[in-house]
Amino acid sequence: MRSIRLTVFLSMLWLAALIDPGMGQNQDTPTARVNFSEGVVFEVVPHTGFMGSSGILGVKLGMNYSALAFEFAAEQVIGETSDLYPFSVSAILNLTTKGKLIPYGIVGPVLFVTVPTNTVGDETITTAGLSFGGGLRYYFTSGFGIRFETKQYLTTVENKRDNREEIIIFQEFSLGVSFLFY
Repeated sequence: MRSIRLTVFLSMLWLAALIDPGMGQNQDTPTARVNFSEGVVFEVVPHTGFMGSSGILGVKLGMNYSALAFEFAAEQVIGETSDLYPFSVSAILNLTTKGKLIPYGIVGPVLFVTVPTNTVGDETITTAGLSFGGGLRYYFTSGFGIRFETKQYLTTVENKRDNREEIIIFQEFSLGVSFLFY
């Protein structure tokens, strides 16, 4: 599965090189690939990554308004005994609004749906939480780039043995392909 993801990712980079003939050439002055301050820019980001030792597949749908952006993300974290589905709505602060490299911070609420995969009689558990983190976008063209992101997830679950709430912390690392639509 990882070799398929790597093959798809490298194919997308090769396609970007074909679309932008200036990629990889020594340019005297850096040119801005994207400019979020010229109007609304929509973004679609299929991504993969990991949370602990589990793999992640997901998609992010965003709208960039200059330095501020809003995003909806749906993911599947593939576990041994259950799958976790985080659904988040986030606010993003772009630390710059134009260029090839755009760093950002992200924060927002998350709904976690945990579905057992190989046990009989267990129930699906839904909890609410918070996510925060940051990332980098690098654009090869004005409509195509890659995106690296790391996030922390916080949620509480009820411990049925002790009848108390426990705080659970997840850390996620993801790498995706970013497509922009103006």
